[in-house]
Amino acid sequence: MSLLTVMPPVETPHLLLREITAGDGDHFAAYMLQPRYQRHVNLRLKDEVEIDDFVARSLARQGDDRRRIFHLAAEERMSGDVVGDGFLLLQPDGAVEMGWGVHPAMWAMGLGTEIGRALMGMGFERLQARTMWCKIMVDNNASLKLARRIGLRFDRAHSNYPLTGGGFGTVEIFRLNAADYFDLPY
Repeated sequence: MSLLTVMPPVETPHLLLREITAGDGDHFAAYMLQPRYQRHVNLRLKDEVEIDDFVARSLARQGDDRRRIFHLAAEERMSGDVVGDGFLLLQPDGAVEMGWGVHPAMWAMGLGTEIGRALMGMGFERLQARTMWCKIMVDNNASLKLARRIGLRFDRAHSNYPLTGGGFGTVEIFRLNAADYFDLPY
């Protein structure tokens, strides 16, 4: 799998997916700290200090040739506001885990689909992933539908998945291999 030190930005119809910048913390705090957003993610940042630390860690990884994590901001092209995010986590076996999030005020507008498709393209086309996968909490119906919409296929359920804060929950794992990705219709 090819390693990039910086992920080139990707434009979708409404978004620009780009590397995180130092000024993104306030935008992330505007939605990542909302209970409606947090109920669907495993990593729950609790305050602005943790958001700032998250941004600092993301910035520190940029340019590192050992880089395995790409966390991206989803900037609305018209307004320039960050309205979502995505990540790609490279694994030694050629798999890439992906995940996405959207500001709750922007739910049901198709932005998650744009982020998910862009992440799959980045993973398969830029990082040469052999397979892409994601895990989704079973009560997150919108993301379960989104995974199928972008071509991911249900792999299995994991009923005892460890959650941040010491709890456990059920997640569904979705997966797609590179050969099937390149056969998907546009």
